[in-house]
Amino acid sequence: MESEERGAESGERRAGSGEWRAESADPFALRSVPPLFTQVQFKGKSGAVQGETGFSLQDDRLSAGIIAKKIMSRTLQNSPGDRFHGLDAARAIALFIGIFHHGIESFVTYVKSDWITQDNQSNILLDILFYVSHVFRMQAFFLMSGFFAHLLVSRKGIKAFAINRLKRLVLPFILFWPVLYISTFQMWVWGIQYTRHISRDAAIKAVPGYMQWGTGFPLMHLWFLYFLILYCALTAIAYSLFRKRIPDSFVKAIDRFIKRTMNRRYASILLGAFMILPMWGMTDGFGVDTSADELTPRFFPFVIYGMYFFLGWIIYRQTSLLENFTRFKRSNLSFALGLIFLLIILSLLFSDPPPAYARIILAGINTIYAIASMCSVWAFLGYMLSLFSNSNKKVRWLSDSSYWGYLVHLPILGFFQILVTTLHLFWGIKLLLIFVPGISIVFFTYRYAVRNTVMGLLLNGKKQR
Repeated sequence: MESEERGAESGERRAGSGEWRAESADPFALRSVPPLFTQVQFKGKSGAVQGETGFSLQDDRLSAGIIAKKIMSRTLQNSPGDRFHGLDAARAIALFIGIFHHGIESFVTYVKSDWITQDNQSNILLDILFYVSHVFRMQAFFLMSGFFAHLLVSRKGIKAFAINRLKRLVLPFILFWPVLYISTFQMWVWGIQYTRHISRDAAIKAVPGYMQWGTGFPLMHLWFLYFLILYCALTAIAYSLFRKRIPDSFVKAIDRFIKRTMNRRYASILLGAFMILPMWGMTDGFGVDTSADELTPRFFPFVIYGMYFFLGWIIYRQTSLLENFTRFKRSNLSFALGLIFLLIILSLLFSDPPPAYARIILAGINTIYAIASMCSVWAFLGYMLSLFSNSNKKVRWLSDSSYWGYLVHLPILGFFQILVTTLHLFWGIKLLLIFVPGISIVFFTYRYAVRNTVMGLLLNGKKQR
């Protein structure tokens, strides 16, 4: 979403010890940092020497083979000031999956009149893809947002973090929301008129309640940005008030728990169990409820996405743990696919449960969903870190464009969804007629109207050269 500033955390390694620590006594600061992410101090027999090589040389204790292994580490080779390329790509792909999610929504059979239009074509594959993409994409996004939030605080401090979030999140929300709401609402009204052949007044009344101004505050797809603003504000407040009051022993205990848990193959299942309780509060029957119609967030969705944000925050304290995402990616993919398959079967079997057992059945499905989400997030991040560990200009360009794309995609794709909705064409052809021109407009406007302009600076910051 933004270009991270260059910087480095400093640390030291005590003689005869393999434990890396940040020099700061701040309990919120980075601890147990792997050598490849720190500017280190090392001592030889002749005295203290400082370096930025990414590893320490204690005379002959560190062999050339170990040094080479560290340098050639494929997954985690970021230097202190570099971007985390794998996570950067994962965040962008999560946003593009969101664009795809909305782009196929008009074809999904169980959405009904809840979307901008309802296409006359449908397919079970699209129903499944729509469901699966909802299982993990926003959870992964908020986990990475917490990770990068801690990165920014560690490198620049809490004041710079607050200023950065104001520029990257608050200002875009203030600038984009009015334009997007007006354009999307008018698109919705026109779509209803176009497909149902009714008057404008009747079409306005037919717009879903979560898009109506009089029934709340229609955040639309910008609810994710609103949540992120709130999480960052709460982070800044908590950091300022409590960072010197939290016992160091408590912080170390959390670090040890996360490290021991993430070093296990079934870590995603264990951590997913923590999400069960807030998942029991979901009532929409479609995983995590969407809180898109008012400024007061729905409690349980806000809690569960906040837990993912906090998990990302504490993972940054031990960035060597990122290796476990790639280490166990196949296992987590197997867990995720198995649990998602079970969810789909249960959802079909209990699509219309007896009223006396409806809450129990929903609680059972939500329990499985909580663990399936975490396993899916773990698998997704594992494959992203494996595939995009190196810097790539094309991937970097897509990453930079993803924020703009997600902000503006809804009325653009909605326009083409409405145009094809009544055509008697194969659904695959319709998707091409929606996505090809829609994504082309997104990329074209980003390239020529955003990237090298004040808007690009606002959304992504200064470009690294």
